[in-house]
Amino acid sequence: MAEINYKDQEVFIRYWFYNDLKNSSKKYAHIIMIATKPDIIKQAPIYLELKKRWELVILVHTWQHYDYNLSKWVLTEFWMEVDINLNIFWEITKKYSLIVERLWDFLKTLQEDYKKIPVPYVHGDTMTAATADKASFLSKVSVVHVEAGIRTYTPNKYFYYKLFLDYEAEKFDFEKYRKSLQDETIYELGSIEPYPEQFCTRWIEPSSWFFAAPVEFNKKTLIEEWFPQENIRVVWNTTVDAIEISLKKIKNSRAFEKFPNMKWKKFIFITIHRRENTQKKERFLAIYYAIKKLIMEGIPVCFLGLYASEWAIDNYWLRADLEKLVKDYPDNFAYGPALAHHTEVIDMISKAWAIVSDSGSMQEEWSVLWVPYVTIRFWSDRSETILDWQNVLAPPINSWLIAEIIKWAIWNKKMIKKNLYWKNVAEKIVNWVLETLKTQWKLFRFDDERLDLQQFFNWKI
Repeated sequence: MAEINYKDQEVFIRYWFYNDLKNSSKKYAHIIMIATKPDIIKQAPIYLELKKRWELVILVHTWQHYDYNLSKWVLTEFWMEVDINLNIFWEITKKYSLIVERLWDFLKTLQEDYKKIPVPYVHGDTMTAATADKASFLSKVSVVHVEAGIRTYTPNKYFYYKLFLDYEAEKFDFEKYRKSLQDETIYELGSIEPYPEQFCTRWIEPSSWFFAAPVEFNKKTLIEEWFPQENIRVVWNTTVDAIEISLKKIKNSRAFEKFPNMKWKKFIFITIHRRENTQKKERFLAIYYAIKKLIMEGIPVCFLGLYASEWAIDNYWLRADLEKLVKDYPDNFAYGPALAHHTEVIDMISKAWAIVSDSGSMQEEWSVLWVPYVTIRFWSDRSETILDWQNVLAPPINSWLIAEIIKWAIWNKKMIKKNLYWKNVAEKIVNWVLETLKTQWKLFRFDDERLDLQQFFNWKI
């Protein structure tokens, strides 16, 4: 077992942070929790909206994503300054427990020593959201859940049996497949994928007060799960606000300097990083050889090597084959590391022919930018994009079928539709939170407070 460097275990606090806290006259401390690159991007609009209103804002980074490509530059790009670095480390179970413990300590200090009322904002289905909410709840603090109600809806096994049997019998029809995915009766709930995110998102809701649902579909899910309807608002998705910021800076993008052979071409932008796709050999090989097939057919492909896909390439002995593809197809294959700047990502996907990925957040970004999307999964937790026919599933089983679905998608103009997620999302979220705090002064309420029963208290003999 590798040694733990105990010098790296301390929590880091911004210089003068507690002095600034002491001098603040604000009653509420709005705590923005971040950990991963998507967290930073989607929480940035809320952070900036609260700052614009001169609220007391505390940015807490767990340090799950800490390097330049995944964190440092994006923070700079959105003018975000970290106040508290929880500095989590080691295996996933250790990270879970450290966030709960360290954030709980901070919340206790905030409440007892500085007399502030914490208002934490957690995002989506991340490990940080599913632990920060526990630390908050145990401190008698409810969280604002940004991007609430995200659930995986999976086509049932009979749907997939028919798909694969039809394909093997050369009866696959893309248009029929597309239409069948829009039939809500084929879907079932209960999947543990994406792992562990699908578990996390369901685990967060009971400790939340404000459910900021991206679309009506998510609101319907929350109501069916018996969460209070008065606490659910359809506010759309903060990714729209983040893209608006990045589009204004797109002229400074150097993305195509990194991938010059993609410039002025219709290309497919590909990222693969899900644990279930990269840690299961059969799935990853099906995905890899589908990508290889597209490249060998002369279709321009830009494939980003993320940590998980790099691990899979090395562990399944594909590195030499990948390097040969780079060498043999210099005009239509680009391979490189993750883009550090959100502006660069937006620049590339806005000019792409299609996006092929197993990412959740990118399923939202392409909708804003009107680019067809192919999800390399058996399911989607952004089901509204499938039902609206802006997104199509390519199950990671058969590499030939994956490649065929991708090729159908890039030529199908029906997949290019309007943005599902509107705009000014952070403003809507902040408005509701601040208005609520004016009337009920805190978000965490026991039932006598929630049901307004305090007027009936009577302990007289």
